[in-house]
Amino acid sequence: MSSSIRLGRIFGIEVGFSWSLVLLVAYIAWTLESQLPSNAPHHSLVAYWITAIAAAVLFYACLLVHELSHALVARGRGVKVQGITLWLFGGVARLEGEPVSARDESIIAGVGPLTSIVIAAFFFGLANLPTSDLVDIVFSYLFIANLALAVFNLVPAFPLDGGRLLSAALWWRSGTRQQGVHNAVRIGRIFAYLMIASGVPLVLLGQGLQGVWLAFIGWFLLSAGTQEEAGSTVRTLLRSIPVSAAMTSPVVILPDWVTVEQFLESVAPNHNFSTYPIHEPSGKLTGVVRLRDLVRVPSQDRGRKHLIDVALPISAVPTSTPREELLPLMERLGRGLDQRVLVFDNGQLVGILSPTDVARIVSARQATTGIRPA
Repeated sequence: MSSSIRLGRIFGIEVGFSWSLVLLVAYIAWTLESQLPSNAPHHSLVAYWITAIAAAVLFYACLLVHELSHALVARGRGVKVQGITLWLFGGVARLEGEPVSARDESIIAGVGPLTSIVIAAFFFGLANLPTSDLVDIVFSYLFIANLALAVFNLVPAFPLDGGRLLSAALWWRSGTRQQGVHNAVRIGRIFAYLMIASGVPLVLLGQGLQGVWLAFIGWFLLSAGTQEEAGSTVRTLLRSIPVSAAMTSPVVILPDWVTVEQFLESVAPNHNFSTYPIHEPSGKLTGVVRLRDLVRVPSQDRGRKHLIDVALPISAVPTSTPREELLPLMERLGRGLDQRVLVFDNGQLVGILSPTDVARIVSARQATTGIRPA
């Protein structure tokens, strides 16, 4: 999941949150505010709301520390960290690549629940200090919430830490990460189905919101497990495959002064490509145009707009070499692969790589290895 709103960097790690987080913080604050008058009477409505909002925000600060522990340990183990996103289901540290061993996987996963337990112990100590009743409620809530976060994250289902700990154990036993993930996902599905099944009687007993939420979490775990297994399988299939095996070559390069109308009438019908590099009169590459962008140009503008007017600047186009391996390239670019990748060899453009090219290699590898994504 990518961040909708960027908060900045902590220890060099980009942190952001999704808009869905705002809804959950509001819900937590509303729930706490409704309970405060019975637990701490004789305070104003403003005081109750300030206390509730502070508790909700502090909980997500604790969650951020939980995710930071994953990210910092992963970075220390040689795994690149793309960033941290806080969202509806809590938070996620987005890692680029995989741990090199089951031991590293277990350490990266296990540090999160351990961090939450330490935070819970910290707030337990604060809750036993002589403070005002509202402050004491906040500390007690954060103690319980962080302890619950640690316990919930130990559920053996992806993308929870428990799922990754189980995967690491099965990886160590089977000898391959892909097999470990496959078996862990199968076990995780049992817990996901149990959550969904548990939500139904709660709805029937009149606890509709809790039942729907529990079932929704179960559905989320099912979906996340399937994605994790598919991603692991694809990474296995692409391991040690060079860019040269997937790229489209030779490349059709067009003059950047050609009009959109000329391209659509004379060039596009004669080629099956969807992406074309363009060059200026000197031969220097100036950008890349995509067929889907060109057909969106209004018909009345196609005669006066040139390819350079619709192109993605060459400086914004990712590049690679024929010898770079596909898997590290995909981890390096992430969504950047959708913009296409220009492949250069000794300064000469020799190919273009697209998601379709990668999918073709995956299909070919499936046919030869028998490995299938989930």
